[in-house]
Amino acid sequence: MIGSTYSVFDQTYDEPAHIACGMEWLDHGTYTYEPLHPPLARVAAALLPYLAGVRDKNVPEINADGNAILDWNNQYERNLTLARLGILPFFWFSCLLLWRFMAGQFSQGHAALTVLLFAFCPVVLAHSSVATTDAPLMATFLWAVLAFWNWLRKPSWARAAMAGVALGLALLTKFTAMPFFALTGGALLLFVWISDRKFPLRWQHLCLGLILTALTIWAGYRFQHGTILKESNIVFASGSHGALSQGVYKALTKMTWVPAHEFFHGLRAAYLQGNEGRVSYLMGQTYKGGRKAFFPVAFLVKTPISLLLLFSAGLAWILFKKAWKRNPATVVPLAGFGGPMLFALTAHMNLGLRHVIPIFPFAAMIAAIGAVELWRVSTNSTLRTATRCAVVVLLAWNIETCVGATPDFLAYFNEAASPRASYYLVDSDLDWGQDVKRLSRKLEELHVQQVSLDLMTTRNLDEAHLPPFRRLEPGDRPTGWVAISEFRLKTRGGYEWLDAYPYTLVGRSIRLYYIGSPSALP
Repeated sequence: MIGSTYSVFDQTYDEPAHIACGMEWLDHGTYTYEPLHPPLARVAAALLPYLAGVRDKNVPEINADGNAILDWNNQYERNLTLARLGILPFFWFSCLLLWRFMAGQFSQGHAALTVLLFAFCPVVLAHSSVATTDAPLMATFLWAVLAFWNWLRKPSWARAAMAGVALGLALLTKFTAMPFFALTGGALLLFVWISDRKFPLRWQHLCLGLILTALTIWAGYRFQHGTILKESNIVFASGSHGALSQGVYKALTKMTWVPAHEFFHGLRAAYLQGNEGRVSYLMGQTYKGGRKAFFPVAFLVKTPISLLLLFSAGLAWILFKKAWKRNPATVVPLAGFGGPMLFALTAHMNLGLRHVIPIFPFAAMIAAIGAVELWRVSTNSTLRTATRCAVVVLLAWNIETCVGATPDFLAYFNEAASPRASYYLVDSDLDWGQDVKRLSRKLEELHVQQVSLDLMTTRNLDEAHLPPFRRLEPGDRPTGWVAISEFRLKTRGGYEWLDAYPYTLVGRSIRLYYIGSPSALP
């Protein structure tokens, strides 16, 4: 199902930047273009195009460079598909990790249900089909948590080494892996510590794990070194932390042999962007920064209802039955889901459910536990038959929902929310620029000669096979054909006048209007 999306959708908003940075790492051996994300997922996205002969075009602007790479030899479709195929192994790796953990800690039935629910989750498939950092974070974070749990339960040199490498790879994928793991890993450590009434890790093993985490990160930055603070940053630094003197900051600028210095530059960039916030949208309101309701609402409206019901059943069973007393491994999905979600509640950016996509493997675990426990209900034959029928119906519903959503996994909303999808969320949950190709085909079908556009895309529209177009700005009132993305419509303002006109929805994210003569305008 993932492969079926490649030929349908145009590039999403973030893909060119990720591909450009990955190509710089491969082609030039440097990582200076944009430090906001670590290199692992970006290199994975650029690897297959690079092996196919694509090279960096050295265009100064990051998205323009990404577009030039995708347009290499006029093979846009091939190059974009190759970039997306580089992300696919992370999906399969997640499935493998889930199977091994659930089969080992619970049963093969639990494992099969977990993989089924995970693999037929539209949000998971959506972000496993694009060349971005989200699916790689999901896989590497899952590996780090499971490896850490194995180390906690049976400490050894080998398990310490495995956990250290896994955590290093997670931190090489996205900086949010750091707070996510701090909360999830901290909860697991505290649970084992309290349960065993002693600290579960030997300091020698801990040192090995931390050393391997650091070495993995350094290897991801090609063992480069440099200063972690530039002279131009001193004003910001001293202004933000007045307790630290200018002398300390100046001393930091003299430290020119810091391993993986770009990692620290990226942390700073991510911190700045996180504090500054960006324009967000939730339930009809546009705002800057974050709201605590965003990620819980996003999870509720974009997760299949069948998965939500099984998840609720599993969560209730774990909590009310205190299942961790019989099987300590039940705390792993609780901590794995709760850590990222708890941190997300404090986030200053609400740019999409994808930012907490690591919760979905753990949600699938909890849902699988719920399905098994419902199947095992044995109070009486009537109730047992009813609950087993309910489990079968919910699993079939989950599969049918995912198949029915194909290929529009990115814009998927469950049945309760889909009639008003753009009321709840836009941005990467509904409109991420993916429908530009569909718009091109629609305009060609209608023989449109000219169109006014305001699209959420980083695509070079001159290369998007569109008819002659003009850029639409808020407050403009053109006549003729008008195409506008849901994100632009909801967040920019100045387009309220379009409410008086009917429109055709192109794909799931672009509205296409035909505006009559000026005399017909309201």
